[in-house]
Amino acid sequence: MKIGIVGCGMISGHHLNAATRYRGAQVIGLVDRDIARARAQAERFGVARTFDNLPALLELKPDVIHVLTPPAGHRDVVLQALAGGAHVYVEKPMALTVADCQAMKDAAVRAGRQLCVGHNWLYAPAMLAAQQLMAEGGTGAIVQAAASFNYDVRRNPSFGEQHWSKDLPGGLAEDLTVHQLALLVRLLGAPQHTFAVTRPDPAVPGGKSADMRAVIEAQRGLGSIAVSLRALPDMSLLDIWCERQMLRLNISSMTLTVQREFKVKRSIARGLANFDVAGQLVGSTVGSVWKLARKKVDGSYGIVPLIHAFYAALEAGQPAPVGADEGAQTVGVLRSIWPATPAAAMREAV
Repeated sequence: MKIGIVGCGMISGHHLNAATRYRGAQVIGLVDRDIARARAQAERFGVARTFDNLPALLELKPDVIHVLTPPAGHRDVVLQALAGGAHVYVEKPMALTVADCQAMKDAAVRAGRQLCVGHNWLYAPAMLAAQQLMAEGGTGAIVQAAASFNYDVRRNPSFGEQHWSKDLPGGLAEDLTVHQLALLVRLLGAPQHTFAVTRPDPAVPGGKSADMRAVIEAQRGLGSIAVSLRALPDMSLLDIWCERQMLRLNISSMTLTVQREFKVKRSIARGLANFDVAGQLVGSTVGSVWKLARKKVDGSYGIVPLIHAFYAALEAGQPAPVGADEGAQTVGVLRSIWPATPAAAMREAV
């Protein structure tokens, strides 16, 4: 399997790790308008060819193209890659508008190629464990889900004029919200209605959102999202309320705990529940640390396992593990929270 990568920024390291660790995969070329950046990554990962344009890479007939450019340019790069005969993995958010997402989906269908959207938190260790528990049936059906993400913007020195998220209608808050939305869409199905409030703060330049809260009515239940660029500590949580149990995922620390009913007096049950959750948390934390130390668990927040799942699906002739519909549904909610910029809105209307 011949792999090409377009965009050699920070995230490309995870993609190159994934591609170089997959049996039978070979990275044949890197593309970046900043050719020095492409050459630096090529040297680091032993890639022979670098280019400053996609057509030159497509001449090598790659089987898969990873599109890691800022989202405003995803549509054009994805369409070129599909037209060149490659399957495509596109980073999140899939695009800036639903119309662009649809154009990409339609192009993939016409080309007979697979298009995978990089909703990597679906493959984070805690989320994989939670999905396995729910698939086994012990939790009962999902009723509601709530996701939250605190991220102190001051920890990211590149944020501001240098970071590509400044061009998103919601700024960095929108970029972070994609992760939670992807989880809710997978758990609850297609969003139907969204009710959201955002708030700016001087800590976030350009008048962009510093805080956001939203309630989403989805196909199979209700969901909520909270994002703050000011609150501490940095942490991402996901609570999943089911008919018989509640799952709490800490995506940041890769832990999962299960709140369950005990068939004893309520006063005793409360104490048992506390001991039960404490034991789970200690065990999960020790296990995660041990696995990380031995390099037996993914530390890329799901990027590497999602890429490997995509490659495996291609080899098996199966659909992409995260399809264009999920990508488009997520972008649709983003646009309901943060309306498109004038340029993006014009493209939506075309």
